[in-house]
Amino acid sequence: MSSDNLFIEAVVFLLIFILVVFLAYYVTLFLNKKAFNMYKGENFDIVDHLALGKDKNLYIIKVCNEYMLFSATSNSIVYIKTLNEKDLKIKDKSFNFGQSLNISLNNLRRLSIKNLGGNEHDKNKKI
Repeated sequence: MSSDNLFIEAVVFLLIFILVVFLAYYVTLFLNKKAFNMYKGENFDIVDHLALGKDKNLYIIKVCNEYMLFSATSNSIVYIKTLNEKDLKIKDKSFNFGQSLNISLNNLRRLSIKNLGGNEHDKNKKI
């Protein structure tokens, strides 16, 4: 087997790997949007969710123009109170590929520095 054939095979495998990673990313994104839309109605939306333990959750739900806090367990759902919109920090749920890519790259850089020591460029750059 010549070195030219080995190089071509390596490039082909690298391209196939990159294609599989991008396909996995977009399939996951598609499934996430489908799952997100299951919890969104015309007049209500689950704004935030916090798991407190097994089968114990808090939900902030927007109904029309009011935000309400609910507690949910496996046995019951309890209304706690109505929240003021000005007191809430609401994340923008629109998808931005550039921001998502930057977050992923920064997380990868942090993991590289933490676990592998990073490289000279990463060590000099403040994260």
